[in-house]
This record gives sequence, structure tokens and C-alpha cells, in this order.
Amino acid sequence: MKRHEAETKLAELIEATKEEAPIPFSPRDAERALSALLATDDLWEVVRLSHAPMRFLCAFWNRMVKDGLLAATDGRLKLTDKGRDFALALGVSPAREAVCDACEGRGVDFRKLFREAAERFVDICKNRPEAIQDYDQGYVTEATTLARIAFAWQRGDLEGKEIIVLGDDDLMSIAAALTGAPKRVLALDIDERLVDFINEVAEREGLTNLQAAKHDLREPIPEEWLSAFDTFLCDPTESFVGFKAFVERGLLCLKGVGSAGYFGLTHVESSLDKWARIQQFLLESGAVITDLRDDFSGYVNWGYIETMRSWEWLPTKAKPKGIWYCSAFYRIELLRKPQLENKKLEGNIFEDEEAATT
Repeated sequence: MKRHEAETKLAELIEATKEEAPIPFSPRDAERALSALLATDDLWEVVRLSHAPMRFLCAFWNRMVKDGLLAATDGRLKLTDKGRDFALALGVSPAREAVCDACEGRGVDFRKLFREAAERFVDICKNRPEAIQDYDQGYVTEATTLARIAFAWQRGDLEGKEIIVLGDDDLMSIAAALTGAPKRVLALDIDERLVDFINEVAEREGLTNLQAAKHDLREPIPEEWLSAFDTFLCDPTESFVGFKAFVERGLLCLKGVGSAGYFGLTHVESSLDKWARIQQFLLESGAVITDLRDDFSGYVNWGYIETMRSWEWLPTKAKPKGIWYCSAFYRIELLRKPQLENKKLEGNIFEDEEAATT
């Protein structure tokens, strides 16, 4: 197949796929998807390496199967000879990784800051509440949580600071409190199981600087928490409304100029168009992105894989064995006090066209 023929075919594939999955997806996204297929035949590894919305990926794969470019069986996605020729004609090469063994690609080694606290945290996590689909939960590995806290620590956003965690199935509040560095840590969550667990740990471990409270982030933030914290941490659900339910609330809780916030964002459920909308929202809110570490966070496979909405889209089905769902880690800093309304948020905060795990 010649290059111009392959480019024409790619354009046809993208247009046909958009009819089934009408979300932003560029030829560059398609090239990344093909690059992942050249690197592995494990479906979930292809998702991880593609860095593209899962809804479009699944529709793209199904179209490729229909056109004889891809074979999908037993949880494996394998390019046919025709498909491989197509990818190579486009000049696509296999996806490559050069991840640091010491920090797992995060750029921070939590072991340099954590000693006993890290061991205590891992032990505490053995009895944590399991993730449930009702609140779009899915927690990260213990190493990820510890790395997030270490990153905030080295950025000066932990020691002597007042911290608020908005939604905490990752137990970041516990990890932060265990360091002994923060002046105060408050965790908010809608899930009573998590609130009770965090408060029980605080009492048992003697963490007098840690407290958890039940709060639905769709509701306005109580007056006592507004402009009261130096740092916020969260891992928001990824509809745009859901993102704002977490990050906008976090911004409202910050004291002002120089205060910082941290959050995660995936490629699986957020197109680059959505990334751009989110970044624009942050700039308009008076915040600047100071750090962005892609694939920083790795998530433990949750127990409701077979009931998440993307399961039905897959061209072949098999439960993942390794980490496939990853998110970037953002740090933002306030340049000015945000002018945001502390009002009730209406509608479904968990789903949009790109949502894959609800």
C-alpha cells in the first residue's frame, strides 16, 4: 500500500468511526493507536499505550476488524498482514517506552522522603474499603499515593500547610498525615465507608492533624472551608462538570496567591480537546499549570470491570491482568484569587460522551 492510499484509508476510517463515537479524535490520535497495536497484542496494554479516549479506540478497533485490518480474539488485538502494511505505509512505528526503574517514570522517588510512614501506609491500606461503581471509584497503587505526597512535599506544598483532599478513595489524606509534615489535613468524601475508615485510622494511629467529613461535592462548600487551605489534592471524575465539581471546589478552598492544587487526568476518558478546555478553565480561574507528569498514577484494577460502560464496546473481552488505567498528575498554583461561584452543581457529574468506566 502506498502512502497516499494509506492516508486516504485512515481518513475514511476516522470518519466512519466518528459516526459511531462522535468525540474529538485526530489523525495523530489514530497514529498513536496504530503505534500501540504494533507494540503489543494485549488489549489493555494497547489502551494504555494509545493515549486516546477509550470510546473512540473501541469504535476504531471494531471498524478495523470489519475492514480486515485487525483480528480480535481472546482479549488479543493483532494486526492482520493488511493492517500491518497499512500502519507501515503511514510511517507508524511501534510505541516505545524508556521508563526509569527507580521512580517508575514519575520523576520522584518517595523512598527518599518516606521511611516508616511508607510501611505504615501500606499496612493500613490492607483493610481499605473496596472501590465501588456508584461513585466512579477506582483507587491508585500505594506507590502512586506515596509518590503524589512526596511530589507535593518537595514542591513545598505539604510541610506546615493546611491540606484539603476532595474525594479520597486513594487515601492521600492518610499518607500526608503519616508524614507528620502538614499542620492540618481534611478529607471530604460522599462515601461514608471512606469517611469512617479515615477517622478510625486517625484515632488508631494518633494522627491528631487528620480528620474526614462527609460532603457531596455537588453541594456548595461550607463557609468554614472557603479560603482556608494552602493546598488541595483530588482525583476528579472526568466529565467536564464532574471535573469542575472537584477542582473548582478545590480552588474555592485555597487561601489565595501562591496556594497550590493537585489533580489527575487521563487520556482514557479525556480527549486532548477536553484537556484544552480544562486548561483554559484553569487559566481563566487565575491558576497556572506549573507541573504536568503524564502516566504518573497507576490504578489497581477495580472489581466492576465487566459492568463499566466500555466493556460492551470492546471487540474482544478479557479482564486486565496488569495496570492499564493511568493518569497524568497536574500541579497548579494560584496567581490571583479565583472569582468562582460557590453554588450547587446540577446534572450527572459522572458521565459524558467520553466516559468509559462508569
